[in-house]
Amino acid sequence: TPGSLDEFASKEILRAYGITTPAEAVATSLEEAVRVAEAIGYPVALKTAAGELHKSDRGGVRLDLPDAVSLAEAYRDFSTRFGPRVLVQQMIPAGVELLLGLVNDPQFGPMLALGTGGVFVEILRDHRLLLLPTTPAAVRETLLDLRSAPLLKGARGRPAADIEAIVDTAMRLAALAADLGDLIAEVDINPLMALPGGAVAVDALIVPKRDT
Repeated sequence: TPGSLDEFASKEILRAYGITTPAEAVATSLEEAVRVAEAIGYPVALKTAAGELHKSDRGGVRLDLPDAVSLAEAYRDFSTRFGPRVLVQQMIPAGVELLLGLVNDPQFGPMLALGTGGVFVEILRDHRLLLLPTTPAAVRETLLDLRSAPLLKGARGRPAADIEAIVDTAMRLAALAADLGDLIAEVDINPLMALPGGAVAVDALIVPKRDT
């Protein structure tokens, strides 16, 4: 999205509100990228930090890199195509992918968006909007009303997701909205990975309001 903060800067703001993200750091050289990866522990994800368009639409993300050799190969590819700035990120195990966000409605102000996330966002269009301020009970009820709710409860032999961690993350985002709602046009956490223990904002984007 033009004018948005990059992924790392967006997540720095989320981290300030106690929202869990993967361990990650920006690197601008191969040596630095390897150093970060060794500190985090393999496997890692590598993402170009040259802008959101490159990241999603032009193959600027590589997942599950198992060692320094594969990291170096990916880094050289990215630096040639996109430039030297990358984000090295801890791999988060697969869970239930949710969408959590804020939208700023001209009439109602900041609203919390909650829905099924990951690659199915556009296909399923399964999301709900909550007026702010809200309560943990209202978030929980909305969450369990989603089409993906059976997955959260542990359908098909999967472990159940940590519902309270998802609710806690949503309430932290609501606190951010209360503080920064006048400055922010949109927050998009997709996916919020719901795990058996915890919920992790794997990717995020914050769009500041433009001066009008």
